Amino acid sequence: MCQKSISTDYLITVFNHAGIKATDKRVAIFKGLMMAEQALSPYELAQYCKEHLELTLPAVSIYRVLDLLVAADLVHKLNTVNKYICCSHIDCHKPHPHSQFLICSVCQRVDEVQMSSQLMTQLSQQIQECGYQLNSPQFEFQGICKNCQAQADESLNGLSA
Repeated sequence: MCQKSISTDYLITVFNHAGIKATDKRVAIFKGLMMAEQALSPYELAQYCKEHLELTLPAVSIYRVLDLLVAADLVHKLNTVNKYICCSHIDCHKPHPHSQFLICSVCQRVDEVQMSSQLMTQLSQQIQECGYQLNSPQFEFQGICKNCQAQADESLNGLSA
């Protein structure tokens, strides 16, 4: 869903569907994260907003807004890399409790994919059988995306020639 051209009216509609007030600061931070088209830390997001939106925001404000956006299911926090990314399903206006995130360890690209309810049920049963209670249904996997794999293959082919 993330794209370079995002209207403020669209973002206000998204906020209204999520049940949160669309303040200028919240909209700007969300817009910056959407425009970046990649996962960002609050400090990286502050820099992005400064460079691309000509908006200077303290990181502490960005942390507070991101916490609100995470609670509203508009943004996901990626704990393994300590970054945030906009939800790829904000247009359908319903929760997605079984997300998994594929994070490229080379370029930091993130893809959000949905896990089947059957798989989540099976995992939950196994977790409970081990005596654990799941705190979050979010799973994060690190690997190498197909673009970085292709670049690595090209580099290896160039060396062997």
